[in-house]
Amino acid sequence: KKEKMIYINLSKCILRENFIDGEVWILQSQLDTLRRILITQDESMSVTLTDVIDLYLPKPTHIKTNEFTYPFQEIINLYGIPTYGEINPGYFTIITFPFLFGIMFGDIGHGFLIFLFGCYLCLWNSKIKMDEHNKMRDVLKYRYFILLLGLFSLFCGFIYNDFLSIPLNLFGTCYNKEGDKKDKCTYPFGLDPKWYIADNELSLFNSFKMKFSVIVGVIQMIFGIIIKGLNDLHFRHYSDFVFVFIPQLIFMTLLFGYMIVMIFIKWLTTYEDASKAPSIITIMINIFINKGKVDYPLWKDDQFMNQEQFNRVTLYICFGLIPIMLFPKPIIHYLKNRNKGIDYKKDEGL
Repeated sequence: KKEKMIYINLSKCILRENFIDGEVWILQSQLDTLRRILITQDESMSVTLTDVIDLYLPKPTHIKTNEFTYPFQEIINLYGIPTYGEINPGYFTIITFPFLFGIMFGDIGHGFLIFLFGCYLCLWNSKIKMDEHNKMRDVLKYRYFILLLGLFSLFCGFIYNDFLSIPLNLFGTCYNKEGDKKDKCTYPFGLDPKWYIADNELSLFNSFKMKFSVIVGVIQMIFGIIIKGLNDLHFRHYSDFVFVFIPQLIFMTLLFGYMIVMIFIKWLTTYEDASKAPSIITIMINIFINKGKVDYPLWKDDQFMNQEQFNRVTLYICFGLIPIMLFPKPIIHYLKNRNKGIDYKKDEGL
Protein backbone atom coordinates (compact mmCIF):
# COMPACT_ATOMS: atom_id res chain seq x y z
CA LYS A 1 0.00 0.00 0.00
CA LYS A 2 2.85 2.38 0.86
CA GLU A 3 4.59 1.73 -2.46
CA LYS A 4 1.33 2.20 -4.34
CA MET A 5 0.72 5.57 -2.67
CA ILE A 6 4.26 6.69 -3.50
CA TYR A 7 3.79 5.94 -7.21
CA ILE A 8 0.31 7.49 -7.28
CA ASN A 9 1.82 10.76 -6.01
CA LEU A 10 4.88 10.51 -8.26
CA SER A 11 2.57 10.17 -11.27
CA LYS A 12 1.17 13.61 -10.43
CA CYS A 13 4.65 15.16 -10.74
CA ILE A 14 6.74 16.09 -13.79
CA LEU A 15 10.05 14.31 -14.43
CA ARG A 16 12.72 16.83 -15.56
CA GLU A 17 15.99 15.01 -16.38
CA ASN A 18 17.51 14.36 -12.97
CA PHE A 19 14.86 15.86 -10.68
CA ILE A 20 11.14 15.63 -10.04
CA ASP A 21 8.94 18.73 -10.13
CA GLY A 22 5.64 18.72 -8.26
CA GLU A 23 3.13 21.23 -6.95
CA VAL A 24 1.19 20.71 -3.74
CA TRP A 25 -1.12 22.69 -1.48
CA ILE A 26 0.23 22.99 2.07
CA LEU A 27 -1.51 24.32 5.14
CA GLN A 28 0.12 27.51 6.40
CA SER A 29 0.27 26.00 9.89
CA GLN A 30 2.16 22.93 8.56
CA LEU A 31 4.67 24.80 6.39
CA ASP A 32 7.40 25.10 9.03
CA THR A 33 6.98 21.43 9.97
CA LEU A 34 7.45 20.41 6.34
CA ARG A 35 10.60 22.55 6.03
CA ARG A 36 12.11 20.90 9.12
CA ILE A 37 11.35 17.44 7.71
CA LEU A 38 12.97 18.30 4.37
CA ILE A 39 16.12 19.60 6.08
CA THR A 40 16.57 16.32 8.01
CA GLN A 41 16.31 14.16 4.85
CA ASP A 42 19.09 11.91 3.60
CA GLU A 43 22.06 13.89 2.26
CA SER A 44 22.01 11.85 -0.97
CA MET A 45 18.71 13.48 -1.88
CA SER A 46 18.26 17.25 -2.06
CA VAL A 47 14.82 18.81 -1.80
CA THR A 48 13.96 22.41 -2.56
CA LEU A 49 10.70 24.02 -1.47
CA THR A 50 9.62 27.12 -3.35
CA ASP A 51 6.55 29.19 -2.57
CA VAL A 52 4.57 29.73 -5.77
CA ILE A 53 1.20 31.44 -5.49
CA ASP A 54 -1.04 31.46 -8.54
CA LEU A 55 -3.80 33.97 -7.86
CA TYR A 56 -5.99 32.53 -10.63
CA LEU A 57 -5.72 28.91 -9.48
CA PRO A 58 -8.73 27.87 -7.36
CA LYS A 59 -7.61 27.01 -3.85
CA PRO A 60 -8.89 23.87 -2.12
CA THR A 61 -10.77 24.24 1.16
CA HIS A 62 -9.44 22.81 4.40
CA ILE A 63 -11.78 23.15 7.36
CA LYS A 64 -10.44 22.20 10.75
CA THR A 65 -12.83 20.00 12.69
CA ASN A 66 -12.78 18.40 16.10
CA GLU A 67 -14.90 15.72 17.75
CA PHE A 68 -17.67 18.24 18.34
CA THR A 69 -17.86 19.94 14.92
CA TYR A 70 -17.07 16.89 12.74
CA PRO A 71 -20.66 15.52 12.28
CA PHE A 72 -22.11 18.93 11.44
CA GLN A 73 -19.35 19.65 8.93
CA GLU A 74 -20.00 16.29 7.27
CA ILE A 75 -23.66 17.25 6.79
CA ILE A 76 -22.57 20.47 5.02
CA ASN A 77 -20.00 18.61 2.90
CA LEU A 78 -22.69 16.23 1.67
CA TYR A 79 -24.43 19.18 0.01
CA GLY A 80 -21.23 20.92 -1.08
CA ILE A 81 -17.84 21.83 0.39
CA PRO A 82 -17.55 25.60 0.95
CA THR A 83 -15.13 27.30 -1.43
CA TYR A 84 -11.90 28.85 -0.15
CA GLY A 85 -12.65 32.06 1.76
CA GLU A 86 -16.39 31.45 2.05
CA ILE A 87 -18.31 31.66 5.32
CA ASN A 88 -18.57 28.10 6.58
CA PRO A 89 -22.24 27.32 7.37
CA GLY A 90 -21.20 24.24 9.35
CA TYR A 91 -20.79 26.25 12.55
CA PHE A 92 -24.35 27.60 12.34
CA THR A 93 -25.63 24.07 11.68
CA ILE A 94 -24.51 23.10 15.20
CA ILE A 95 -27.68 24.81 16.47
CA THR A 96 -30.06 24.94 13.50
CA PHE A 97 -29.90 21.24 12.54
CA PRO A 98 -30.64 19.79 16.03
CA PHE A 99 -33.33 22.41 16.63
CA LEU A 100 -35.12 21.61 13.35
CA PHE A 101 -34.79 17.92 14.22
CA GLY A 102 -36.36 18.69 17.61
CA ILE A 103 -39.31 20.43 15.93
CA MET A 104 -39.89 17.32 13.83
CA PHE A 105 -39.18 14.76 16.57
CA GLY A 106 -40.42 16.71 19.61
CA ASP A 107 -41.33 14.22 22.32
CA ILE A 108 -40.26 14.24 25.97
CA GLY A 109 -39.98 10.45 26.18
CA HIS A 110 -38.23 9.75 22.88
CA GLY A 111 -36.03 12.85 23.20
CA PHE A 112 -34.97 11.85 26.72
CA LEU A 113 -33.94 8.38 25.52
CA ILE A 114 -31.78 9.88 22.76
CA PHE A 115 -30.35 12.36 25.27
CA LEU A 116 -29.49 9.52 27.69
CA PHE A 117 -27.77 7.61 24.89
CA GLY A 118 -25.74 10.72 24.01
CA CYS A 119 -24.79 11.18 27.69
CA TYR A 120 -23.67 7.54 27.86
CA LEU A 121 -21.42 7.97 24.81
CA CYS A 122 -19.93 11.21 26.22
CA LEU A 123 -19.36 10.05 29.80
CA TRP A 124 -18.05 6.58 28.96
CA ASN A 125 -16.07 7.75 25.95
CA SER A 126 -12.65 6.62 27.24
CA LYS A 127 -13.82 3.16 28.33
CA ILE A 128 -15.57 2.50 25.02
CA LYS A 129 -12.43 3.55 23.09
CA MET A 130 -10.26 1.14 25.07
CA ASP A 131 -12.59 -1.82 24.43
CA GLU A 132 -11.75 -3.06 20.92
CA HIS A 133 -14.76 -5.39 20.87
CA ASN A 134 -17.29 -2.69 21.76
CA LYS A 135 -19.56 -2.03 18.78
CA MET A 136 -20.23 1.52 20.01
CA ARG A 137 -16.72 2.66 19.01
CA ASP A 138 -17.92 3.63 15.53
CA VAL A 139 -20.65 5.81 17.02
CA LEU A 140 -18.34 7.77 19.34
CA LYS A 141 -17.48 10.45 16.78
CA TYR A 142 -21.20 11.33 16.64
CA ARG A 143 -21.72 11.43 20.43
CA TYR A 144 -22.12 15.23 20.71
CA PHE A 145 -24.36 15.24 17.67
CA ILE A 146 -26.65 12.63 19.26
CA LEU A 147 -26.56 14.51 22.57
CA LEU A 148 -27.80 17.73 20.93
CA LEU A 149 -30.49 15.90 18.95
CA GLY A 150 -31.85 14.45 22.18
CA LEU A 151 -31.60 17.77 24.03
CA PHE A 152 -33.59 19.73 21.42
CA SER A 153 -36.12 16.90 21.00
CA LEU A 154 -36.63 17.03 24.76
CA PHE A 155 -37.04 20.83 24.69
CA CYS A 156 -39.58 20.77 21.84
CA GLY A 157 -41.34 17.88 23.55
CA PHE A 158 -41.98 20.17 26.53
CA ILE A 159 -43.28 22.84 24.14
CA TYR A 160 -45.70 20.30 22.62
CA ASN A 161 -46.35 18.81 26.11
CA ASP A 162 -46.03 15.38 24.53
CA PHE A 163 -44.65 12.41 26.50
CA LEU A 164 -44.94 9.26 24.36
CA SER A 165 -48.17 10.73 22.95
CA ILE A 166 -49.47 11.42 26.48
CA PRO A 167 -49.72 14.99 27.89
CA LEU A 168 -48.07 15.82 31.20
CA ASN A 169 -50.14 17.87 33.62
CA LEU A 170 -47.13 19.63 35.18
CA PHE A 171 -48.70 23.02 35.92
CA GLY A 172 -52.39 22.17 36.18
CA THR A 173 -54.79 23.47 33.52
CA CYS A 174 -56.30 26.84 32.66
CA TYR A 175 -59.69 25.25 31.82
CA ASN A 176 -62.47 23.99 34.09
CA LYS A 177 -64.45 20.78 33.64
CA GLU A 178 -66.95 22.54 31.36
CA GLY A 179 -64.13 23.59 29.02
CA ASP A 180 -64.27 27.29 29.90
CA LYS A 181 -61.03 29.18 30.36
CA LYS A 182 -60.22 30.52 33.83
CA ASP A 183 -59.80 34.27 34.23
CA LYS A 184 -56.26 35.63 33.85
CA CYS A 185 -54.77 32.16 33.54
CA THR A 186 -51.79 31.50 31.30
CA TYR A 187 -50.15 28.10 31.03
CA PRO A 188 -46.49 28.66 32.08
CA PHE A 189 -44.70 26.63 29.37
CA GLY A 190 -45.88 24.65 26.39
CA LEU A 191 -49.43 23.62 25.53
CA ASP A 192 -52.18 23.15 28.08
CA PRO A 193 -52.88 19.39 28.57
CA LYS A 194 -56.60 20.09 28.24
CA TRP A 195 -56.15 20.51 24.48
CA TYR A 196 -55.44 16.78 24.18
CA ILE A 197 -59.05 15.95 24.98
CA ALA A 198 -60.55 18.78 22.91
CA ASP A 199 -62.62 18.03 19.81
CA ASN A 200 -60.26 20.09 17.62
CA GLU A 201 -57.08 18.56 19.10
CA LEU A 202 -55.68 17.27 15.80
CA SER A 203 -56.31 20.45 13.84
CA LEU A 204 -54.80 22.60 16.63
CA PHE A 205 -51.59 20.56 16.97
CA ASN A 206 -51.09 20.13 13.23
CA SER A 207 -51.64 23.85 12.69
CA PHE A 208 -49.25 24.85 15.48
CA LYS A 209 -46.47 22.47 14.42
CA MET A 210 -46.79 23.51 10.77
CA LYS A 211 -46.63 27.23 11.61
CA PHE A 212 -43.79 26.68 14.09
CA SER A 213 -41.80 24.85 11.39
CA VAL A 214 -42.53 27.54 8.81
CA ILE A 215 -41.37 30.35 11.12
CA VAL A 216 -38.06 28.66 11.97
CA GLY A 217 -37.52 27.50 8.38
CA VAL A 218 -38.09 30.95 6.86
CA ILE A 219 -35.78 32.58 9.41
CA GLN A 220 -33.09 30.03 8.56
CA MET A 221 -33.49 30.67 4.81
CA ILE A 222 -33.27 34.44 5.30
CA PHE A 223 -30.11 33.88 7.35
CA GLY A 224 -28.69 31.76 4.52
CA ILE A 225 -29.41 34.54 2.00
CA ILE A 226 -27.62 37.05 4.25
CA ILE A 227 -24.56 34.76 4.40
CA LYS A 228 -24.61 34.56 0.59
CA GLY A 229 -24.66 38.36 0.40
CA LEU A 230 -21.65 38.60 2.73
CA ASN A 231 -19.80 36.08 0.55
CA ASP A 232 -20.57 38.16 -2.54
CA LEU A 233 -19.10 41.25 -0.87
CA HIS A 234 -16.02 39.32 0.24
CA PHE A 235 -15.32 37.98 -3.26
CA ARG A 236 -16.33 41.32 -4.84
CA HIS A 237 -19.14 39.73 -6.84
CA TYR A 238 -21.02 43.00 -6.97
CA SER A 239 -23.36 41.93 -9.78
CA ASP A 240 -24.47 38.95 -7.67
CA PHE A 241 -24.90 41.21 -4.64
CA VAL A 242 -27.01 43.82 -6.47
CA PHE A 243 -29.02 41.63 -8.85
CA VAL A 244 -29.32 38.39 -6.82
CA PHE A 245 -28.82 38.97 -3.10
CA ILE A 246 -30.81 42.20 -2.69
CA PRO A 247 -33.85 41.02 -4.77
CA GLN A 248 -33.80 37.63 -3.04
CA LEU A 249 -33.72 39.24 0.42
CA ILE A 250 -36.56 41.64 -0.45
CA PHE A 251 -38.63 38.86 -2.04
CA MET A 252 -38.10 36.52 0.93
CA THR A 253 -38.73 39.04 3.69
CA LEU A 254 -41.65 40.72 1.93
CA LEU A 255 -43.55 37.57 0.99
CA PHE A 256 -42.64 34.98 3.61
CA GLY A 257 -41.82 37.52 6.32
CA TYR A 258 -45.33 38.89 5.74
CA MET A 259 -46.67 35.37 6.23
CA ILE A 260 -44.84 35.07 9.59
CA VAL A 261 -46.28 38.42 10.71
CA MET A 262 -49.78 37.18 9.82
CA ILE A 263 -49.18 34.02 11.87
CA PHE A 264 -48.32 36.07 14.96
CA ILE A 265 -51.24 38.48 14.43
CA LYS A 266 -53.62 35.53 14.24
CA TRP A 267 -52.09 33.91 17.34
CA LEU A 268 -52.52 37.14 19.33
CA THR A 269 -56.11 37.77 18.23
CA THR A 270 -59.18 36.28 19.93
CA TYR A 271 -62.00 35.37 17.53
CA GLU A 272 -65.44 35.00 19.05
CA ASP A 273 -66.68 33.25 15.90
CA ALA A 274 -64.05 30.70 14.82
CA SER A 275 -65.67 30.39 11.37
CA LYS A 276 -64.70 34.02 10.65
CA ALA A 277 -61.04 33.54 11.57
CA PRO A 278 -58.87 34.30 8.51
CA SER A 279 -57.05 31.47 6.75
CA ILE A 280 -53.41 32.41 6.18
CA ILE A 281 -52.99 29.77 3.47
CA THR A 282 -55.99 31.17 1.59
CA ILE A 283 -54.63 34.73 1.91
CA MET A 284 -51.24 33.67 0.53
CA ILE A 285 -52.85 31.82 -2.41
CA ASN A 286 -55.15 34.75 -3.18
CA ILE A 287 -52.16 37.09 -3.46
CA PHE A 288 -51.24 35.37 -6.74
CA ILE A 289 -54.49 33.97 -8.13
CA ASN A 290 -57.07 36.50 -6.93
CA LYS A 291 -55.12 39.81 -6.83
CA GLY A 292 -54.86 39.79 -3.05
CA LYS A 293 -58.55 39.47 -2.23
CA VAL A 294 -59.23 38.90 1.50
CA ASP A 295 -62.53 37.61 2.88
CA TYR A 296 -61.66 38.10 6.56
CA PRO A 297 -58.82 40.64 6.99
CA LEU A 298 -56.34 40.39 9.83
CA TRP A 299 -56.35 44.12 10.54
CA LYS A 300 -58.83 46.99 10.21
CA ASP A 301 -59.07 49.11 7.08
CA ASP A 302 -58.22 52.34 8.88
CA GLN A 303 -54.79 51.07 9.96
CA PHE A 304 -52.01 51.99 7.48
CA MET A 305 -53.66 50.46 4.41
CA ASN A 306 -56.23 47.69 4.14
CA GLN A 307 -54.95 44.16 3.67
CA GLU A 308 -56.14 43.80 0.07
CA GLN A 309 -54.14 46.89 -0.94
CA PHE A 310 -51.08 45.60 0.90
CA ASN A 311 -51.43 42.21 -0.84
CA ARG A 312 -51.57 43.86 -4.26
CA VAL A 313 -48.48 45.96 -3.51
CA THR A 314 -46.70 42.79 -2.38
CA LEU A 315 -47.75 41.03 -5.60
CA TYR A 316 -46.47 43.83 -7.86
CA ILE A 317 -43.14 44.09 -6.05
CA CYS A 318 -42.58 40.30 -6.14
CA PHE A 319 -43.36 40.12 -9.86
CA GLY A 320 -41.05 43.08 -10.45
CA LEU A 321 -38.19 41.34 -8.61
CA ILE A 322 -38.36 38.12 -10.69
CA PRO A 323 -36.89 39.57 -13.94
CA ILE A 324 -34.22 41.40 -11.88
CA MET A 325 -33.10 38.06 -10.45
CA LEU A 326 -33.24 36.25 -13.81
CA PHE A 327 -31.84 38.49 -16.56
CA PRO A 328 -29.15 41.05 -15.49
CA LYS A 329 -26.60 38.53 -14.15
CA PRO A 330 -26.45 36.31 -17.32
CA ILE A 331 -26.27 39.43 -19.51
CA ILE A 332 -23.41 40.90 -17.44
CA HIS A 333 -21.48 37.62 -17.54
CA TYR A 334 -22.04 37.32 -21.28
CA LEU A 335 -20.70 40.83 -21.89
CA LYS A 336 -17.67 40.20 -19.64
CA ASN A 337 -16.81 36.95 -21.43
CA ARG A 338 -17.26 38.57 -24.83
CA ASN A 339 -14.95 41.43 -23.88
CA LYS A 340 -12.35 38.96 -22.64
CA GLY A 341 -12.53 37.16 -25.98
CA ILE A 342 -12.02 40.41 -27.92
CA ASP A 343 -9.00 41.34 -25.79
CA TYR A 344 -7.56 37.88 -26.26
CA LYS A 345 -7.80 38.15 -30.06
CA LYS A 346 -6.10 41.56 -30.00
CA ASP A 347 -3.23 40.17 -27.92
CA GLU A 348 -2.77 37.36 -30.45
CA GLY A 349 -2.76 39.85 -33.31
CA LEU A 350 -5.90 38.38 -34.89
